[in-house]
Amino acid sequence: MKTLYHFILLTAVLTQCSKPDDSQHPNILWITCEDISPYLGCYGCREAYTPNLDQLAEEGIRYTRAYANAPVCAVARSALLTGMYSTSIGTHNMRCHTLLPESVPAYPRIFRDAGYYCTNNHKKDYNSNYNQDTTLWDESSPEAHYRNREEGQPFFAVFNIFVSHESQLSAEEQSRYLEENLIPEKPRVDPDSMVLPPYHPDLPEIRWDWARFHDMITLMDKIAGERLRELDASGEAGNTIVFFYSDHGGMLARSKRYIYNVGTQVPLIIRFPEKWQSMAPGKPGSREERLVSFTDLPKTVLSITGLDVPDQMQGRIFLGPDREPAPDALFFSRDRMAERFDFSRAVTDGRFYYIRNFTPHRPRGRDTRYGFQVQANWRAWENHFESGLCNDVQSQFFRPKPVVQLFDTREDPWHVHNLADDEAYGQLRKGLSAELDRWMIETRDLGLVPEPLYGEIAGPAEVHRTLYDYGQSDDFQPERLLQVAKSASQGDPGKLSDYLGYMQDREAAVRYWGAYGLFLIQKDTVTVREALEEMIHRDPYPANRVMAAQALACSGDPEQGFETIYEIALETESPTVFLQALNAFQYSHTDNRLTLKEWKLFEQKQIEPVPGRDMSNMGYAGRIIADAIGLWPERREAD
Repeated sequence: MKTLYHFILLTAVLTQCSKPDDSQHPNILWITCEDISPYLGCYGCREAYTPNLDQLAEEGIRYTRAYANAPVCAVARSALLTGMYSTSIGTHNMRCHTLLPESVPAYPRIFRDAGYYCTNNHKKDYNSNYNQDTTLWDESSPEAHYRNREEGQPFFAVFNIFVSHESQLSAEEQSRYLEENLIPEKPRVDPDSMVLPPYHPDLPEIRWDWARFHDMITLMDKIAGERLRELDASGEAGNTIVFFYSDHGGMLARSKRYIYNVGTQVPLIIRFPEKWQSMAPGKPGSREERLVSFTDLPKTVLSITGLDVPDQMQGRIFLGPDREPAPDALFFSRDRMAERFDFSRAVTDGRFYYIRNFTPHRPRGRDTRYGFQVQANWRAWENHFESGLCNDVQSQFFRPKPVVQLFDTREDPWHVHNLADDEAYGQLRKGLSAELDRWMIETRDLGLVPEPLYGEIAGPAEVHRTLYDYGQSDDFQPERLLQVAKSASQGDPGKLSDYLGYMQDREAAVRYWGAYGLFLIQKDTVTVREALEEMIHRDPYPANRVMAAQALACSGDPEQGFETIYEIALETESPTVFLQALNAFQYSHTDNRLTLKEWKLFEQKQIEPVPGRDMSNMGYAGRIIADAIGLWPERREAD
């Protein structure tokens, strides 16, 4: 039930939508940056020089356990926009262009309907059709600004600072920053003095990038300070609640995109003007240890401005009179990152961090090549590993991952010492595993259905059923699928009969997971080969036939496995299945059978995705193809 305070606010908003009384409605200013963990002076980072944000923390509340729900921008931002987990609405795969129904809320639209002037300067990137929705913002452009509102109109303004993005460490961008005198010729922090995380080998390129990264954070801090001074000059600081946070962690190798603490934890600082100080959980300069995640932010800002919170929003209100109890745990997801499929989920209670990897064959370091293209530290680390010079901890990144990982973040903030097999933590591990199961089932985690099947299970395009609609229907059975996926991901030879049974199931995703279990076992027997051959010949879904062929190639028949994958790659009209096939060549170790002519044939393939059905971008398949073609002279010499 609304408090009298909120009733007054809401009534005022609804009756004065054109020019609400700004003395009754706080403005909201979000200053966001990209790709940083809490690498600020106010968080104790010794290499940091961030005077503006340190001052903001002295004037506000500094959250020490704030997290993005995913370790990459568009996926995390879709949760920020909707207040819903990306895994519930189908925006969990990076660059998936998901079609969202109107029933999925978007906070800017709610603010606009209530009379707020909403501006976005200027990144959208919501992993969905909301990227193109012109009704979300009054302005969304590099020039968007709250100063353009009607006199007396409250505002909700987002300013995104891009300079700390991973791409800005590329040689080209660094040259531009140097030419414009935005960064010093040599890093402010001596690279030799950097304390490296234990997973990074001690290499000059890595030290330099770490030091230069801090220069970019200092530049980001300067721009944030300009935004704060601009607010002061506008005369609105006394009526504006300011939020500062990063879109996820990062940005060097093994941070952004990866589900470890360094990929998900973010800085979060909130400053309340004196008139709205009663909404704060503590006095200015306080440290707040409550667990907070991105799904909490939309609900919270709607609540503190007196607006109704949609029932679909899944987070918790953590400020103001309607503050809800703090959660016992937060949850995270990692799925396809550009050209590489993956499926991991994680949960933390604030100290212990539990990860379950459903596709353990996938080494994290053999991931999307974007990082290797733009940053020297990635390439230096990979070369060091391939030269056999990395120690065990540094080599983890390039090897298949355990099914289960458990880290003590307090004692091991870099997440390198896996405690999952230590029986001293057995009860803790079981508890976190059960909590993760509960969350995946209750939130109807769509990652349980492999992405290449989406075009099939959502139904014909003319039905117009979105992935979210499917996830909310009785057709989707997350509890059963979770148990099947957990079993298959173990790759347990003792469960061979279970996997063979799954492959006979009426549910397409169950059959997929059954074939994946056989792929992990890689058992060369007549029974296994016959089951996989039957699936190749009879399963109506190309994604399942590719998975069976990938398994068959590793179970004694690489010839038939390769021929099946090749045929589907040539014939499919789904960009996601095409991408799956290109990955399958590599995971089945049959890509060496492809000729240069065949790779170039793939290069010429053009597929137009059906919105809401075929999720991935053809450009990501192009990355795999370009890498293969680019390496061809090297391969020919090796042959």
